[in-house]
Amino acid sequence: MNKQQESIKAALSIANIFWPEFVVVDDCVFFSWAAPKSIDLSKWHDRTEIESTINHTHVLDLFNHNASLDEEPWLDQSHPDFKAGCRFGLVWAEAIAAKLAKYFSERQFFVYYTEHDDPIVRFHQEHTGEIPWLSAEDCQEEIAAGSVVIYHVSGYNDSLQPTASGCG
Repeated sequence: MNKQQESIKAALSIANIFWPEFVVVDDCVFFSWAAPKSIDLSKWHDRTEIESTINHTHVLDLFNHNASLDEEPWLDQSHPDFKAGCRFGLVWAEAIAAKLAKYFSERQFFVYYTEHDDPIVRFHQEHTGEIPWLSAEDCQEEIAAGSVVIYHVSGYNDSLQPTASGCG
């Protein structure tokens, strides 16, 4: 445990991110902070696109950090803050998968952690007849390298495991 104590307000703020609230709008599930009031399906390809776009979050945008660069690639991947953001993103993706499984046990979801040049977490439901945002078959190298983790969530169980992960 960290010997430096953080404020209880900081802890609550992190808890609200780590174990977020979700809302359902027109049968789509969203982070409460990102949810639209309604959905105009004519402006989107499908529900998977809606959810995976609106529910995508750049982990480092949630926190103050010193990994920023003034030019592309915009983030210093060797900086300790970038590495901490990646670790948080990995754990956060698993927490989101667990909460979705627990509170939406009748629905199926994909939860993704992607690192590339910026740690990102996103999720969407598995919609019948729609292609998932990312397929494990299409990113085997990234999965093996640990820069992509995909959780396929189908109801609640005590042993949530990624469908595809290079992380240990």
